[in-house]
This record gives sequence, structure tokens and C-alpha cells, in this order.
Amino acid sequence: MNSASSIEQPTTPPANDPKVMQLLQDGFSALSDLAGMLASRAALQEILDMGTRQLVERMGLKAASLRLLDPDSDELKLASVANLSTEYLNKGPVRLADSAVDQAALSGKTVFVEDCRSDDRIIYPHMASEEGLVSALVAGVRFRGRRVGSLWAYRGERRSFSEFEASLLEAIAAQLAAAIINARLRADLREAEDLERQVRHAAEVQRRMIPAAPPENPHYQFGCIYQPSKELAGDFYDFIRFENGDIGVVVADVVGKGVPASLMMASARSALRANARRTRELGEIMGSVNRRLEYDTLPAEFATAYYIELSHDGRLLKYCNAGHEPLLLLRDGQINSLDVGGMVLGLNETEPYESAEVAIQPGDTLLMYTDGVTEALDYQDREYGRERLGQSLARHGGEKGATAEFIAKQVLWDVRRFVGLAPQGDDITVVAVRVV
Repeated sequence: MNSASSIEQPTTPPANDPKVMQLLQDGFSALSDLAGMLASRAALQEILDMGTRQLVERMGLKAASLRLLDPDSDELKLASVANLSTEYLNKGPVRLADSAVDQAALSGKTVFVEDCRSDDRIIYPHMASEEGLVSALVAGVRFRGRRVGSLWAYRGERRSFSEFEASLLEAIAAQLAAAIINARLRADLREAEDLERQVRHAAEVQRRMIPAAPPENPHYQFGCIYQPSKELAGDFYDFIRFENGDIGVVVADVVGKGVPASLMMASARSALRANARRTRELGEIMGSVNRRLEYDTLPAEFATAYYIELSHDGRLLKYCNAGHEPLLLLRDGQINSLDVGGMVLGLNETEPYESAEVAIQPGDTLLMYTDGVTEALDYQDREYGRERLGQSLARHGGEKGATAEFIAKQVLWDVRRFVGLAPQGDDITVVAVRVV
């Protein structure tokens, strides 16, 4: 037997019927109480419980229940009940795909069930019989076409519902839908604000990892540019001061953006610092960093890095490149590209890294940078490229009295002038070293 119908059943008693007048009065009172709680921003559970309780009290029901749709599991989960036993509440899951009544209600219909004990669309009729639930009226809890859940009103006897009762059920369902959506929006907003605070704090910690000032040495000038494209960056540069006066310099770029990249950046930085203190063999340092990152990261995560050591007397440069943009050496107007090392860090733990050294002299300029410089795009999607970068370095590094800071800033200005107002999505890091 199937005795459910899509609200073709509710009766319309005479408008002057005292019961109708009382129902109208109770209905307005129930809606007013709910509206007051909404306006006061009461806890969501209090609002939901008031809704089911008001239904039972104002309509003289046996019980009422509110189930909310979980879009991930397609299950209608209990959110609030009035006058239902624990045994009934634990009867089992209610999946939307199995409940024709809930499907109809969530499609926008208000459904009348004449007898829950025998209707073939009721999932647990035997439990309804044991609970004493007979007739029911079901309204969808919807917000601007969005399916939220279903609201059930139960009678303990086989009896119809009036149009006024159906209207009251629909009105309360609409109020509860608004309360639920507003609560979810507030929760989403709080979560977003909390995440934003965490990102800001992480960005502050990350910025503290970038040196506040370069080391002092009478044989070197340093010019540094660090411009992250977002709050959390994947680029970094760092200086390591050794007891004998030598200076280590690293420029690195971690794949990706945001929190994962910033955590990997911190890991790479700490690993390099620790290993540079342990050994002065640059290939061994890079190999240790590579093994650390390979162990700590996922297969698609990696970093590039260029590490150099400058002798305290200004005469020797040691270098090792791990899949990074090559260092540019400007000497007497000529650009030389120094590119000895190995592949990127974090992909193959057995990757060997070579190192090399070159004599340097006063007047030399070294330029370390990330691919945010060479891969900067203009509006025609043309890359800035290494050739333009070399020309910029030669032009500004060749100026009389040019300092490392001046060169770094002029290189950045040339990149900015090339891209114009075209949006850029990568971090930019530049470290210029002038041998004096």
C-alpha cells in the first residue's frame, strides 16, 4: 500500500473555526519566537531544537524531527528531535537515495503520509509502529533552491493535516534553513579568518628567516632583493658566516606556493645551514640537503638551490648548483655563466653533486637569482630570459662606482619595465655581490 501524496490531502477548515484561529495565533507566535532567536544569533542547536519543539507544541503533534543532508555521504543525519525515543533514533541510517518521501520534500513538495506503519516509502515502518507514529507531514528544508534537509511532523493517530498546519510546517522549515545556512556561512567565515591569521603568522616567521642585513666584509658588497608574489613564498636567500671570515650565500626556490612551499623552504634552509657547519665540501653539503628533502617530501615536491662560498680575502669563489638558474659573473664587461653541480633537490637521494671554484678579483660582480626573474612575462607572454638579464647586469655593473645594491635594484627595475603591468605569479629574489 502506498498512501503518501504530495500535499493533495490537507483539508481546509472554515476560516472562522476556533481551532483555526488558535492555530494561526500559535503559528505566528512560533514564527515570532524563531525570528527572535535568529535575530539574537543564538546557538544553532538552540534554534533547531526550538523549531522542532514549537512544532510539537503548536500543532499538537506526537513528535517532530529534523534531518540535515550530508552531501558527502548522501545521508540525512539527525539534527534535532522532539518526543522521539532513543531506540527510534538509533534505528539506522536514512539515505536520500532510499527515501522517496525525503526526495520529494527536497524537490520542493510538502508530502503527506497517511500511515507510516504501512506506507511502502517509509524505510523503517516497524520502528514507526513501535514508536506510535502514524500520520506524518514532511517539508523540505531548502534555502534558495539549495537542499538542506527535511522536517517531519508526526501524529500518533491516523488523521489529516490542514493547509494552515502545512503552511506553518513550511514556514518553520524555511526559517530553520536560513538559520542553518547563516550558521554555516559564519563558521566558514571564522575558519577563513583563522586560516588568514595563521598564514599571516607563518609569513612573519618566514620573513624573519630572510636576513635583515648582509654580512660585513671589506672585500664584498651585497645587494639583495626579495619580493614574494604571495604572503608565503617559495624563494629564499641566506648568508652563513664562518669563523675564519668566509661567507656562504644561498639562493633557492621551492616548487609551489603557500604553506607547503614555506615549510619546505624552512626545511631546506635549516638542512643547508646545519651541513655547511659540518663540512666545507660543497658537493657533500648539497647531497645531504638533497637526501633530507627526498626523505621529507612527496614525489612531486622539490627545490632548486645555488650555493657559494666566498673566501674571506676576496680572492676565491666556490660554487655548486642544484638545478637552479646559473650564477652570472661579470668581469671586464664580459658575462660568464657558472653552472656546475647536479639536479634539483628532493627527487633522487643518490644524486651526486659536483662543485667548482674560480678565482675572483676586485671589480667582479656576481649575480644570483631565481626563475621569477628570467621567466617574468610581458603581455605578449614573452619571457624576460637570461639574455636580457645578462645585458642588464653588464649595463649597470659596468657603471662607474656602481654598488651591489644599485645593481640589484636596477636589474629588478629592468624586469619591471619589461613586464609592464602584466600580472606575475612567481617570487623574485636577486642577490648581487660586488668584489671590491
